[in-house]
Amino acid sequence: MSQTTKRSLWQKLKQLLTAAAPQAVADTDVRNDDISSRETSGLHDHSDSHNHNENKSNSDSPTENESEHIQTDALSLDKEQPEQSDILIIDCLKQYLNTKKWHYTYHRPKANDDQQSHHLSFSMRHKQLICAYLFRWQEKNKLLAIYGILPFSIPESHQSAAMLLITQINYNMMIGNLEMDVNDGEIRYKTAIDVEAVDIDKALIEHLLQSVVAMTTVAHELFSDLINNQDPAEDMQTLLAELHQQADARTFFLPTQFVQ
Repeated sequence: MSQTTKRSLWQKLKQLLTAAAPQAVADTDVRNDDISSRETSGLHDHSDSHNHNENKSNSDSPTENESEHIQTDALSLDKEQPEQSDILIIDCLKQYLNTKKWHYTYHRPKANDDQQSHHLSFSMRHKQLICAYLFRWQEKNKLLAIYGILPFSIPESHQSAAMLLITQINYNMMIGNLEMDVNDGEIRYKTAIDVEAVDIDKALIEHLLQSVVAMTTVAHELFSDLINNQDPAEDMQTLLAELHQQADARTFFLPTQFVQ
């Protein structure tokens, strides 16, 4: 394990967040697949019902007060519609990437995907490190996740040590998490938000992506040291001891003993 891992993880994160913004990797082989037309599902047109009422005979036409009531109901229904439709979330993400002039690939939801998951994948260079990044938007549950994927996999001989390290780091992480695919050893950092609770804009996307880039860079340093160690179990105890010391140095509050 290199000497760089002896620094606090949060010191590294602070340095990364104050560093220059990452640059996109120019890749002419990556194709931008824009959506040709926006879906407008969930939005209702009230003009048909209004025209139908006008075409009725005078005997069936509503009184003046009833007409005002119908118009008020129509306005109320319009206000109840969401400010952003599902497909507009994808448009917002695409617009952000296009503004940055970054190459990306858009993956439409699969036919058998109940969650209707949209994906935008791209690569970026930060501190001479090139990693893959992914926006994942699920229409059904209105969740947006951003992933940073390391450019290497953990070999089977080091996966036990990697899982132990991931578990300890996640325990003290305020937001987001590290995860590993035990099938191929892929390591990635993930953060997510509920779009129903927040408004998506350029500033929010920028903040989320920068945090993912920072943590992905930290994870790259830690797990690079891990796989370069011939005997990871030996240095793993030292690293875990340092992480425990950092955690013990912070103040924790115990819950009240009274049952609420």
